[in-house]
Amino acid sequence: MLARPSWRLGSIAGIEIAIHPSWLVIFVLFAYVIMKAPPLISAQLGVPLSTKDPVALGLLGSFAVFASVVIHEFCHALVARRLGIPIGNITLFLFGGVATILREPGTPADELKVAAAGPAASLALGVLFALLAALAAQAHWQWLFTLCVILAFVNVMLALFNLLPAFPSDGGRILRAALWRLLGSQARATGAASAVSAVLAAVLIVLGGYLTVIRRLELDPQWWTSLWLMLIAIFLLQAAITSGRQARINLALERMRVGDCMSRTLIPVANDATLAAFLAEVPSDGKRAGYPVVQDGAFVGLVNPRDTGAVPPALWPDTPVSAIMTPAMKMQALSPDAPASDALAALTTSGVRSLPVFEHGQLTGVVSSESIFGALREQGALAR
Repeated sequence: MLARPSWRLGSIAGIEIAIHPSWLVIFVLFAYVIMKAPPLISAQLGVPLSTKDPVALGLLGSFAVFASVVIHEFCHALVARRLGIPIGNITLFLFGGVATILREPGTPADELKVAAAGPAASLALGVLFALLAALAAQAHWQWLFTLCVILAFVNVMLALFNLLPAFPSDGGRILRAALWRLLGSQARATGAASAVSAVLAAVLIVLGGYLTVIRRLELDPQWWTSLWLMLIAIFLLQAAITSGRQARINLALERMRVGDCMSRTLIPVANDATLAAFLAEVPSDGKRAGYPVVQDGAFVGLVNPRDTGAVPPALWPDTPVSAIMTPAMKMQALSPDAPASDALAALTTSGVRSLPVFEHGQLTGVVSSESIFGALREQGALAR
């Protein structure tokens, strides 16, 4: 399933490829830039480039650039999958492309491998297109030579740009991997990498604004291209701020134990009690509580007031709690000393609303996403 409204193109090796509508904007912009690129690159490199058929050059070049972006992201996905990290899809959008990684790497080494795969692929493509350009030059195919030179230049620039230490870009993730290994905490490393990213983004915003003003005063017809730098920098700044907030939450989860966020108030419910009788036991003051389901005094499952939403109210007087409870055999038992991050991960992967907490073989509490985030708010890790 795609994370945003997108057009599905197909799949490669089981990885879905899609295009977000915003990609059309950048495709047209790239096609225009490539049309105008030969004189500029020729002046920089000191080699003559063809200006023949600029429209075909722009369209084909833009398609090739985004094929390169797909390869870049595909390498991220392949390395992640090889490391056992679940992956989603690859989506092309306004700022290029993104491979959806469904779980964070478990070690700094895995983080480094996944992050470095994309820039390595772009550099390899840059070398490949440079070799093709050399072959085209020997064959005197000037137009193909021009196309390959542009694609070599773009791929090298793509690799270098992605290596900037701006989290969550590849360079930012490489920085996080190094900080993670140094600090011993992924959350602390994410916070530090996000801070570096925010500073870098602010510098790029100032630089983009300065270049825009200077080039406008010099009547440079391409002055507006400096605005693109500012736009990318603003995007990076927003991503850094979001990552920093998430890092604070993750750090709080690392430090919090299950015993700090579980509901210790337990209200036992008989498995044959009706939903109407169960709801009558729910505190009206909104106080959090756990509802273990018991049969002949033995714990057999958990029930949550929200579970009753699947049953029409007219049937509550005749429906037993056992019909909607989560059986104990389907739930992971936790201990009070377990990290809260483990509890949240278990809740997310299992899809249940709550999990039992046992200490010395006795049920001592119930933990849920509501109790975890409630504890985070009390600690100030979340905005109220």
